[in-house]
Amino acid sequence: MGLRFRALGGGAVNVVKPGRGGRRAMGPPSATLRKNGPDEVARAIKPLECVIFDCDGVIWRGQKKIEGAREAIAGLEAEGKRVLYLTNNSAKSREQCASKLRNFGIEANPSQVVCSSSSAARYLDSVRFDKAKKVLVIGQEGILIELAEAGYECVTCEDLCGSSDPECKIEEYERMEVDPGVGAVVAGVDDTFSYRKLCIASLYLSSRESNAIFVATNLDVGDRVGSDGRLIPGAGPCLAAIQTASGREATNVGKGGEWLLPHLVETLNLDAQRTCIVGDRLDTDIALGKQSGMLTILPLTGVTSEEDLAGCAEGERPDLVVESVAALVRGGGPASTEG
Repeated sequence: MGLRFRALGGGAVNVVKPGRGGRRAMGPPSATLRKNGPDEVARAIKPLECVIFDCDGVIWRGQKKIEGAREAIAGLEAEGKRVLYLTNNSAKSREQCASKLRNFGIEANPSQVVCSSSSAARYLDSVRFDKAKKVLVIGQEGILIELAEAGYECVTCEDLCGSSDPECKIEEYERMEVDPGVGAVVAGVDDTFSYRKLCIASLYLSSRESNAIFVATNLDVGDRVGSDGRLIPGAGPCLAAIQTASGREATNVGKGGEWLLPHLVETLNLDAQRTCIVGDRLDTDIALGKQSGMLTILPLTGVTSEEDLAGCAEGERPDLVVESVAALVRGGGPASTEG
């Protein structure tokens, strides 16, 4: 493939800070991080045709844009590079993700976006799921929108039991009838996840009458939000509860699962050797890039910290680590936060 960067000897990895020279950090060899200048990032990206960005923790953090994101993406597009967005966010549809990018001053359209909610729809297509059957959704509107656009009939727990009460008493659970028309359960992050939803999902997944397909949009533990970087739980904890209660393992159609990469290569016509992925998670973004042979860049604005990098195996490390996407701005100068 094109230009690659290896971890440095003694367990060090390359770290890029926009606009700053190199200096070796003090500490044990396993925690040593060599800082590279932005020109090295530019040389790594120069031979590439496509750059794939994660969103949460890379372009934005919660509701706040990360400094330099707009300038970095505009610069890459000005150089003629194809820019795509690949996110495990299932709360939003592709259009909603594109809209959020545009609100931050980044020109984007839904055709550039792959989110885990749309991946769930594509997975059901790939297994030829019977559209005469219904899909029980444990999650937010992104999943409902994408499945409906793909022609699937969605139902929620409230539709099935007529109540949004988070409680579910034993007597009520004993009386619940299973709708044989439900043929799949698709679950993602759900900010109203409750014991009732857990009961209903596990009932359909363990019922012989249903024999439902079980799909996880992703298994991410959470995302960093707020000025203190606190971790808000994601889809992973919701899925862990459902899998434990039902005794079923979901097919993960997001980053971190086995299904997504072949789908991306085929549908997006990617040449992995001329593609780079920029993401903040070792177990999803960087793992996907390494699995495919893409150049991998990890910004320190998301889930993964310098301590995490120092403790991970050499084969799991990204090719480059940057303080933020601002390091992708040509010249590494100060980036505007407007827009």
